[in-house]
Amino acid sequence: MRPLFVYLALFLNAVAFGQSSEITARLDALNATVSLVNNEYVQNAIDVQVANKNNHTNELLGYSALYLKDVEDSLEQHGLPHELQFLIPALSDYDMWKVSDDGGSGFWQLRYVIAKRYGLKISSYIDERRDYQRATSAAIPYIKHLYEVFGDWHSVIAAFMADEVEVNKAIRMAGGSRDYWEYHRFLPARYQHVVPNYIASVYIHSYFNEHRLKPLEISKTGLEEVAITKWLTIYQLSKALEVDYKQLKDDNAIFKKQVIPDTDKTYFIKIPFDKIERFYTLGDSIYTYQSHDTDGTVEPVQVAEESKPKTQEPAQTKPNVSTGNRLIYYTVRKGDYLGRIADLYDCRISDVKRWNKLRSDRINVGQRLKIYKPANKYSKYNKINSMSTYQKNQLIRKD
Repeated sequence: MRPLFVYLALFLNAVAFGQSSEITARLDALNATVSLVNNEYVQNAIDVQVANKNNHTNELLGYSALYLKDVEDSLEQHGLPHELQFLIPALSDYDMWKVSDDGGSGFWQLRYVIAKRYGLKISSYIDERRDYQRATSAAIPYIKHLYEVFGDWHSVIAAFMADEVEVNKAIRMAGGSRDYWEYHRFLPARYQHVVPNYIASVYIHSYFNEHRLKPLEISKTGLEEVAITKWLTIYQLSKALEVDYKQLKDDNAIFKKQVIPDTDKTYFIKIPFDKIERFYTLGDSIYTYQSHDTDGTVEPVQVAEESKPKTQEPAQTKPNVSTGNRLIYYTVRKGDYLGRIADLYDCRISDVKRWNKLRSDRINVGQRLKIYKPANKYSKYNKINSMSTYQKNQLIRKD
């Protein structure tokens, strides 16, 4: 007679097989353009979603209801499979502040080079990848390009997260097979999750009721854009308008340092519709508004020297050590680009190019760049060159 634990193991295996078969049947029933296979990788990703740890899946479903209708419409207008909308929660979990190890940012986790190629503005202060509508307008032509290259949606999704080079390398290592599940294991580990997570995302958005999941009701205040004509911080504006700082910051995530710079351009900021009258009533006094009242959790934004108003003394055109600036060297590493380096050192891309006599945005791994910072901040910035990629990403996220 077999021991009891053997029968228990057989029973659990039968239950798991039955659940897996049911999920496979449900995926097949969706009749999607993008192949929705079920295997151990996909099943593991679905199990995580079904577990709903800390109510995370319900929250994702709530954000999907808020954002994905616009994305779906854009995809269909361009003749792309509507189910590609579920790539957003698979890539970013709707964390607009998320920065990947490769420098990807925003809902679509677009890398700097790709975002610039498709017309998004990225500078020391602005990052349009964090505006999901503008990012979608860049993601769509990139997806089309990848499909022209690979002709397979799984490969498109993998290359969107990694890049064409990584996918082609994995294909060669798999003996030339273009079947995604044949070359899946040859992709770098950090990219292997994206296709399974995508399929799990499609599944859970289609069958959340069957798993007793309930999308959170996430409401969003109506917003209106207003023109900002002078230097201003998001924190300063939140106090002047008496609105929640975190919400105002998230609504205007394209302003990376929570600063609207004073330049020749006019910038537009989104504020709650019911604060429009107050905004225009306050007029120019908004730009001089001072508040020392904090709730203990939000600190006023510390603004770098380079972003102060034009009423300050103009910056010198050349770094001069005698005025207190000190030279720092930064060695370019894989994944670096000028915008990222400028972020790390709280300066402008144009500054880095001028200091190093660069005629283009192109930099090479191993290249040594000159950076100038005030002497009293030397120790703070001199540490950056020795930081790990993770530490640098964390530093950028704090800005």
